[in-house]
Amino acid sequence: MPILAPLLRPASALAVSLLLSAPVFAKDKDRCEIDIKNIDRIEPTAEYDPYGGNATGYHTVELEHDDGPACALLLGIDDGNNGSRVMESSKDRLVYDLYKDSRLGQRVGDIRGSESNMFALTLNSKNNDASIQFFSNIPGGQLVAKGTYSDRVTVNVYQLLDGIPVGPIASRTAQVRTKVRSVVSASVIVDGVERPLNGTVGTVDLGDLTRGGSGRFDLDISGNGDYSLSLSSQNGGQLVTNGGGSIGYQLFVSGRAVSVARGANVDLGGAGRYELRVETGAAGQVLAGTYHDNLILTITAN
Repeated sequence: MPILAPLLRPASALAVSLLLSAPVFAKDKDRCEIDIKNIDRIEPTAEYDPYGGNATGYHTVELEHDDGPACALLLGIDDGNNGSRVMESSKDRLVYDLYKDSRLGQRVGDIRGSESNMFALTLNSKNNDASIQFFSNIPGGQLVAKGTYSDRVTVNVYQLLDGIPVGPIASRTAQVRTKVRSVVSASVIVDGVERPLNGTVGTVDLGDLTRGGSGRFDLDISGNGDYSLSLSSQNGGQLVTNGGGSIGYQLFVSGRAVSVARGANVDLGGAGRYELRVETGAAGQVLAGTYHDNLILTITAN
């Protein structure tokens, strides 16, 4: 029985040549040699105060032309490692930005944006260096946790050839950094009226003390860290009258008994509202009259 072998056809191969295009310089001598100097750190402010309004800083970047032909250049700064100009700490994020002018009217950008947001300049053998100024800004009102915040941006220099940016032909990274200080703000609420914790803020009426009196007020606190409440009494924790009589009282901070006879400190943390209650025992055997004390409250950020 004959055995038929399968017919084998020689495989055909198609060779495809791929050409990749990239911007090149016509001659090596046409390429600019630029060094970026003096831009290792951008610190908008030594410390950022969330209640203190905008924090603006002034900065410079130095360019040096290493001989060769005249160079038409664009300088830009990218949006940073964290994206969208944001400094980060282990706990929070702090928004900032970079601007071409002190009025903060025009943002500094990089090649992916508008060329008008970059710095245009020309360097040659006679004008072989340049100092470019820009400004940093941290908007106020960012109530972030205290600590050190940082980001890294890259400064890029591009050469203009026939009006087309090529490169970057030079790059350098810089750290953006600031410290956020501890801040705290407080107000006192007495009989539904809220006033800043500054000077005389109100009177708490304890009522008729014959069978024991009581009264309360609230302390509303906001801040970005831990803080302490210091309490002191003008009369050593006693309600006194002009006739020489006195009545002791007890102060409670959110249910916790606190003695103000010699002053007291209470550690608090986080924003919130705290109730302060004053109570006296029955005072049927004391002289008739109006009894009073001045209680001094001080909030300190830790």
